[in-house]
Amino acid sequence: MKKYILLLPLLFLFQLNVFSQEKERMGPAFIDSASVIKSGALSKKRLIPSTKKQKLYNPRNRGINKIVPGKGLPKRDDPTVQKKKGEIPAKAPIFTFDGADTRSTPSDPTGAVGRNHYVNAWNSEFAIWDKQGNVLIPGSSLASIGGAFNDETDGDPIVFYDESADRFVVMQFSDDLAPRGTSNSPAALLFAVSQGPDPVNSGWYTYRFDLESLPDYPKISLWSDGYYITTNKDALEPQGKEIVYVLERDKMQAGANDVRILGFPLPGIQNNGFYSPAGFSVMGSDLPPAGDAPIIYLQDDQWAGVNEDHLKIWLMDVNWENLSSSSIRLSQELTDGVSPFIATFDGGSFKNLAQPGSDTDIDALQGAMMYMTQYRRFEDHNSVVMNFVVDVDASPAEHAGIRWYELRQANDGAAWSVYQEGTYAPDPSDRFSGSIGIDARGNIALGFTILDDNPVDPIFPSIRYTGRYVNDALGIMSIEEQSIVEGLSPQPSPFGRYGDYAHLSIDPVDDLTFWHNAEYFEGTRRLNKVGVFRFSATELNDIGVISLESPEDASLTASEQISIRLRNFGLNPQSNFEISYTINGGETVTQTYTETIPAESVAEFNFSELADLSEVGQIYTLVISTNLEGDVNPGNDSIEAEVKNLPPNDVGVTSIDAPESGENLSASEQVTVTIENFGGEPQSNIPVSYQIGNNATVSEVFTGALEVGGLETYTFNQTSNFSSSGRYTITARTRLANDFDSSNDSERTSVANLDCIPEGSDCSQGDGIFYFEINDFVNERIPCTTGYLDFIGGTTNLDRSINDYSVTVQTNFADDDVEKFSMWIDLNDNAVFEDSERLITSEVIPEINTPFTYNFSLPEDAKLGQHLLRIRAGDTSFDGDLNDPCSVMAYGTTHDYSVNIIDSTLDIEDFILNEAELIVVSDPTIEGLYRVVMETSFNEPLRLTVHDISGQLLLENLILNEGDGYIYDLDMSYAARGVYLVRVGTRKVGKVKRFIVK
Repeated sequence: MKKYILLLPLLFLFQLNVFSQEKERMGPAFIDSASVIKSGALSKKRLIPSTKKQKLYNPRNRGINKIVPGKGLPKRDDPTVQKKKGEIPAKAPIFTFDGADTRSTPSDPTGAVGRNHYVNAWNSEFAIWDKQGNVLIPGSSLASIGGAFNDETDGDPIVFYDESADRFVVMQFSDDLAPRGTSNSPAALLFAVSQGPDPVNSGWYTYRFDLESLPDYPKISLWSDGYYITTNKDALEPQGKEIVYVLERDKMQAGANDVRILGFPLPGIQNNGFYSPAGFSVMGSDLPPAGDAPIIYLQDDQWAGVNEDHLKIWLMDVNWENLSSSSIRLSQELTDGVSPFIATFDGGSFKNLAQPGSDTDIDALQGAMMYMTQYRRFEDHNSVVMNFVVDVDASPAEHAGIRWYELRQANDGAAWSVYQEGTYAPDPSDRFSGSIGIDARGNIALGFTILDDNPVDPIFPSIRYTGRYVNDALGIMSIEEQSIVEGLSPQPSPFGRYGDYAHLSIDPVDDLTFWHNAEYFEGTRRLNKVGVFRFSATELNDIGVISLESPEDASLTASEQISIRLRNFGLNPQSNFEISYTINGGETVTQTYTETIPAESVAEFNFSELADLSEVGQIYTLVISTNLEGDVNPGNDSIEAEVKNLPPNDVGVTSIDAPESGENLSASEQVTVTIENFGGEPQSNIPVSYQIGNNATVSEVFTGALEVGGLETYTFNQTSNFSSSGRYTITARTRLANDFDSSNDSERTSVANLDCIPEGSDCSQGDGIFYFEINDFVNERIPCTTGYLDFIGGTTNLDRSINDYSVTVQTNFADDDVEKFSMWIDLNDNAVFEDSERLITSEVIPEINTPFTYNFSLPEDAKLGQHLLRIRAGDTSFDGDLNDPCSVMAYGTTHDYSVNIIDSTLDIEDFILNEAELIVVSDPTIEGLYRVVMETSFNEPLRLTVHDISGQLLLENLILNEGDGYIYDLDMSYAARGVYLVRVGTRKVGKVKRFIVK
């Protein structure tokens, strides 16, 4: 059948509970068909053996970067982040096995479990196992399947199990772009459908559907009327192009000829170059009515054309009897229940997350609805679960977490709504490459990869899982993390590619057991590990403690009630069993639970005997246990929990949130801080202050309520003047009466009013600086973002009496000596980086991922003290002038730092008598409080003394230089009125200032 192209836009008006406006309905943009090529049983074939040859597969297609710098929410950290791991005990995997051992980059792990087999595939091979982990078909080339798969090994495979038909489906694409493709044939989607339930002995029906361009990153899903395929196709111009497809499922299962394929655009879609929508894929044997098959994709408001973070849902309505009446329409834009998210890393590049033991960052797999999006039908609703990676840290640093959703539909044809959302990022480690599933009882499992470059406790890419029970608190992965495998090495490829996807499937025999397949590393070996696990109950008698509900960390007493949560993990209801606790290994307190906990349910219990937890600062360790006769799993009977008796009063400023460095800062900038309650009692009316440099302190009162462990932002009423160009130091602090720990009261940051900020350079291809080292200051793993980053708070000392210094930089792009580097120091402190202040000019960075060092000299008369430093690097063969510090380069980065220029040849007399200025400033809001400031770049400890006019010594203390000078807060509120003398210096030399206490 000859293909033909249709574009049938049909405008119509419809209304949903989510929104109402005119939307576009479009017909198929592509129609074609293919005939079957039958292939025999694998058990009777001469298989093409697996190869360990290194190969880079299918660099992912991406379009033009569509990030708008500075656009989008959240501006602060992800509001939905789960901040601690789940606590409900879970069993370790039932078993695990290595599904692949390959040198392919990436390996593209995929696998599906059937009634008797597990079919596994990777780039570009496959294997078949029984369900005990024994090999039935060893690792073999995908070309071994035969038929349309002959000589085809271009990859991106997906294995799918169609439960209602009891058939396996294997899909890959054929690439027409030399040298990536392995054949000279057109771009195509290839399918192999097992002729029966046994993939080893049944034989295969194979099909080839030729397309006009590469269907990159194809993913298959099941609806009752077809197999649906989503792709990353025509990423430069997705509007109006076919990027989702549907195939005649019934005919493919029968091995028929003239199996038709329809291709549709996704009207209204926006992307950031690479993208991967998802089709809802039926789990279980209960199929939905034909028609209105949903396709979903995330929309990030950092992207051009997207005004609010949301989820788009399209409905594909296929009529196999009248193809021209088939259509797709944008059905819903879900904003209710969708919290702001950051789904973009490094401007869309494929190198994002730092890994231990390697200078190459790893791909976070952004822009993809991670495979698969599982749909399941229940008695009173339909559910679908999905996930994608997000950056939970709104700062330039990156912290990958997994945003996940369960959507629900009250009945067939009704609108979808968000039932629950969460972001799984319970600690500083990165979590990504998620695959999520929902079992027959509504329990959810999430398999993922974890990574951490912390040198103290590094985690190589490793595979773990968590989950939640259907009745748990919404938005929380409540089950403790379990490991499938801990990685032994970093991702070895300089391209940074990882996995491309993972694949979690559900055993059709019980619809409860999860099989998760993902990638990890051992040296240069890329291994796929399959982990088999289950949350739902299969044993009759199994009960345990899952959490300590109270008390929590707070100011505690000698009569605290111990409250706990219990879970019945078994299938029998339970009652009349013992529960006990001990505190710090002391006497055991035992009571009996007399009520009844139904199967797979949770209950709370309060011990009647109260506990003495009254010692302030003490950490109490509680061991709480159940004792059920005949309990089959004693491993989940007990928990150990710690509770700290916090001091009642302890607050502090934890961050200074505004202003930020920028151009044209005003004379009335608002100062905003975050205050945290570290203590054990709620607080209000908290004195809080800020100071710009060594100027007078601004003191106000935060009158709101601050709960235990709570965070609140406070914007001062009194603004501050930042209109002069240059660098400013801001110090903010709390002054709570009887504060327990003054060391956490204050925070300091630096901002600058700059002549220019050249945002907008593209660094997604690796241009610019990703590592910077000067003297003893090192900045590693620098993210890409908007091409400009503010590191003004990062500083080091440079001694002007030492003639020669060096800097070390590293880039992720180098070609034909066009990647170059320049550096300035703003020696006259006017926030303008002048040509005379450029100390390094257009030095070539010749190689990627390799540190290169460049020398520079300071002028002999360089002004002492803090100065701004700017570095730039980029591709000088494109637009933009590297040596114009304000020019926006087409490809590159600009970063600002600080340096403190000192002179070791000067002695203390030079500093104190010739350079330093001593001032005493009274606090206008707190009577009797004075700030003593001596501005100098000298940084050795000095002595401060206070005498009255008669010469009597009232105070002597050691003071340190805090960066811009010596600062001491002097409380004279109890001193008599009169004249006093303050001196700062050594015993031999110093400066004296007179001040009056009124």
